[in-house]
Amino acid sequence: MLRKLHLFGILMGLMAGHFALAERGIQVDQLKTGQKFIVEEDHSLPIIRIYTVLRSGSIWDPKQYEGLTAFMGEMMLRGTKNRSRSQITDELDQLGADISVDVGSESISVTGYTLTRNLDQFLEIYGDVILNPSFDAKELEKLKRETLSDLKQMRENDQELVGRFFKRELFQKHPYGMSTDGMESTVSRIYRDKVVEIYQRFFVRDNIFFSAVGDLNAKALGEKLASMFSTLPQRKTAAFQYPKFDPIKGRTLLLVNKPERTQTQIMIGHYGIEVTHPDYFPLMIANNAFGGSFTSRLMHEVRVKRGWSYGAYSWFRPRLKPGEFSMWVMPASKDTLPTLKLMLELYEAYAKEGITQEEFDRSKKNLVNEYAFKIDTAAKRVGQYISIELMGLPKDYLETYQANLKKVTLEEANQVIQKISNPKDLVMTMVCTASEFKKQLPSVLGKDIQVIVKSYKDE
Repeated sequence: MLRKLHLFGILMGLMAGHFALAERGIQVDQLKTGQKFIVEEDHSLPIIRIYTVLRSGSIWDPKQYEGLTAFMGEMMLRGTKNRSRSQITDELDQLGADISVDVGSESISVTGYTLTRNLDQFLEIYGDVILNPSFDAKELEKLKRETLSDLKQMRENDQELVGRFFKRELFQKHPYGMSTDGMESTVSRIYRDKVVEIYQRFFVRDNIFFSAVGDLNAKALGEKLASMFSTLPQRKTAAFQYPKFDPIKGRTLLLVNKPERTQTQIMIGHYGIEVTHPDYFPLMIANNAFGGSFTSRLMHEVRVKRGWSYGAYSWFRPRLKPGEFSMWVMPASKDTLPTLKLMLELYEAYAKEGITQEEFDRSKKNLVNEYAFKIDTAAKRVGQYISIELMGLPKDYLETYQANLKKVTLEEANQVIQKISNPKDLVMTMVCTASEFKKQLPSVLGKDIQVIVKSYKDE
């Protein structure tokens, strides 16, 4: 079924600097089978969460089978060689437990939740789901129909549409432009052998690590996981070969035409930087001041001062390679053109002049102070360590997080803004009724802009 899948929402936390010191009870061990095991004991409640994390995701999907990895993840929950879909559901219900498979662009997580007293019974089901999926042909066809229906329904969500079309227009043929859930044309092509093929490619020993948090004994659980998953194949999964990005030349505006819109969804942006980039901390502070919080410049100018949109935001998507820098705003149709013009003017001023000392101080203070709320539960601490492992960040990232923020100067932040911001080469996407704006655009944006019109029903 169509879901917006993120690994526990952790990776978006990276975007705003939501890592922090986590020196409490985290252990990072290695199982006898070689996999890393990130664990923290927390005996405050009789529950346990277990994560099987893969260093693969939907960007591995072949173009013609976009959506394949998400399909595989959902199919894992629809029956094994030992249990039917209904048996899995019934047994989990009886235990008060749950299993979900979350597929992101560069990671997959099989997450399990159980009461402590039912751990052994739960692990039997959990291991069965991961190691023995049947990929039943009838269930596959049923899922295909459900997914196609969900993709059609998605077109009624303008916020989903603008993000989807913006990402495709920005990244073009690069895998970052693909959607985790695929397209109607690609989902229709998916067949069982392809699902089995990608499962066998991903679920190998060297591509997986484990994590757990809760009312557990770390040593005992680690031994159980090592024993249970000792049958995983030992072959290696080849590293993903990231293609080069096509350069953005000039300004392009994609109008996603949808009749009778009273509100316009707008996204504007360009390529960003990878999360391991040495300029990430200065950029984190700069972007938080510009559009990353409720007290940011974008929010003040667009919402507070003019009342043109409920919100106005900007962010850098954390990825292993340069992700997207995006600005997002949602004005009423009558305010669309002045809002678009204002957003561009604000970004041009930001790129040229940077942020003020007052904005810098407030942004840095907010990010540093958020620290305590990012590590206040064992689950959050474990989640941050999972993200560090997936992103290939330094081992001392958490320990040095606050210091790295505090040592950034205003001059450094503004230097990074000038180096990375690119207001001349932008991709803009609007979900709107195109006929209301197309003729007026040159007077607002200039004649050099390239305007493309597509239907909201296009893929």
